[in-house]
Amino acid sequence: MIDKFQDHASNERTYLSWIRTAIAIAGFGIVIERLPGTPNGTWTGLALVISSAALVALASLRFIFIRRQIERSDPGRSMFGAIEILFASMLAMLLLTVFVFLIGLARGG
Repeated sequence: MIDKFQDHASNERTYLSWIRTAIAIAGFGIVIERLPGTPNGTWTGLALVISSAALVALASLRFIFIRRQIERSDPGRSMFGAIEILFASMLAMLLLTVFVFLIGLARGG
C-alpha cells in the first residue's frame, strides 16, 4: 500500500476536477468563437481558451505543491492561501468575460 494514499488520491481528484473545469471553459470558448454573427465572439472565445490554459497551469502548480507537502508531512508554512486566491480571481475573470459576451450578444443581435 502506498504511504498516505488517501491524501494523494484526494489531491489527484481535486486536480482532475480543475482540469475538467478548464476543458469545459475551453470548449465553451470554442463554441462562442464559432457562433455566427456574434459581436466580439472571436476575442471572447480566445480569452476563455487562454484563461483555461492559465487555469491548467495554476492547477498543476497547486497539485505539485500539495503533493510535496503530503510527502514531507509538513502541514506548516504554505502558500496554499495565495493559490486559492489566484483560483478565485481566475474564476471571477472568467465569469466577467462570459457576462461581457452575453451583454454584447444581447445588444448586438
